[in-house]
Amino acid sequence: METRININYTPSDNCEIFGTFTLSFQGSDGRIRSVDTKFNLKQLWAFSRDTTSVAFDFLVLSMIVYNVDRAVHRLSYSIDGWKRNLILLDIPVVNLDDMNKGREAFNRAISFLTGDNWDIHFVQAAPYSYNPTKKVTEYNILLFEKVALFSGGLDSLIGFIDEASTLDADKKILLVSHMELGKEHSDQKGILGYCRENNIFSNKYEQVLLNAGLKPNSWNIKRTPTESTFRSRSLLFFAAGIYVANKISPQCQLIVPENGTISINIPLDSGRRSSCSTRTTHPTFIKRIQEALYAIGIPNPIFNPYRLKSKADMVIECCQNTSKKAILESLVDLSCSCAKRGHNVFWDKNGIEIHNAKIKHCGMCLPCLYRRVALDTIGMDNETLLGTDVLHGIKFNLDNKNQKRNRDFNALLYFLKNRMNERTIRQELFFNGIIEKHELDEYTSLALHSYGQVINWLKKKATNEIQIRAGI
Repeated sequence: METRININYTPSDNCEIFGTFTLSFQGSDGRIRSVDTKFNLKQLWAFSRDTTSVAFDFLVLSMIVYNVDRAVHRLSYSIDGWKRNLILLDIPVVNLDDMNKGREAFNRAISFLTGDNWDIHFVQAAPYSYNPTKKVTEYNILLFEKVALFSGGLDSLIGFIDEASTLDADKKILLVSHMELGKEHSDQKGILGYCRENNIFSNKYEQVLLNAGLKPNSWNIKRTPTESTFRSRSLLFFAAGIYVANKISPQCQLIVPENGTISINIPLDSGRRSSCSTRTTHPTFIKRIQEALYAIGIPNPIFNPYRLKSKADMVIECCQNTSKKAILESLVDLSCSCAKRGHNVFWDKNGIEIHNAKIKHCGMCLPCLYRRVALDTIGMDNETLLGTDVLHGIKFNLDNKNQKRNRDFNALLYFLKNRMNERTIRQELFFNGIIEKHELDEYTSLALHSYGQVINWLKKKATNEIQIRAGI
């Protein structure tokens, strides 16, 4: 079963607005479905002023891949309910020869990222007429020393604090963000707004935002189901960062602040193995996308300074510096790590508390659990800011196997009791593409260390019943 997606670009007759990319593909009922994409890159463009480089071609490719990943519903377009065979036709690029040099490397990287089979094909694009003049920010690129991804989560907040604290005099860091549904942008605005109001890192940072995604109301067939896993979002995030980093210099690295535990994402049980395990910042994906970038002539390094640290390690090390600790403590509640904050109907908190703007964490997903472990190391594991405290749940019931909201915590407890050993971890890492011995050693040590911190947290806070489930 394969799905062939045609990409059509319609130029805008207004240089202030970028043209429209339309995706179209045949459904299982034989009908052709089509949808437009939004691609508002004005803030990125204001910094780079570029629609002709290979870095811009990479941005266009990533935007199209991200939207195809969202538009083609996994369950409907796969034989096994998961792996799709996606053939992308007519992706327009300005630098056709260069992009074709990286075609196979891109296929390998993107296929690993999403767990599908991708087959991308480029065509020559006509020059783009995009040249906005209204409310366009002017940047002095010489002032910028660093580029970092900034999502509004705890890891990216610590990355911001760490990197801004080590800037050379009169230099700045450029924070790159993506917005589609709006929730992430509210976190970013809250953090940076607080920084402005309280003179934190004044004149040390700027943010550029890419607004890209599907236009839901543009489907030609209404109520077409879309994919909700967002597995290719990091590709788009990386491309936005590379686009501006490459403008600063070919040597300017893109900083990707993500704790190593999440990056390697050891499957907690066999049902989460292989392609069912997210790989957004997995070291194998970063290595493969780096190879693709080298192939098309982009040398900018993608660097995760926290690849061998747990989230708790990040918090602890950030707080070793008194001034950074004060900044983190003032901003931490404005950040959000939750993967499922929109599911608040399942929270234990009542309706009034749920709509309190401070409560933005479900408390039940793995990112929420790892966040609790990390913040507990500095005495900030605050149960009142969680939709549900899994250690003392009310509606949350570990024994109810039909209750989806308890699956992450149950899987974590199962892993701690049955799979947290060197042999299993090394095997899972190897299956996910980490094959070099020194890397296997490093990431195995990280996993054992990281989940040891989870055990310490459970020993401190969990009930006897939960500790028994974890094998403690």
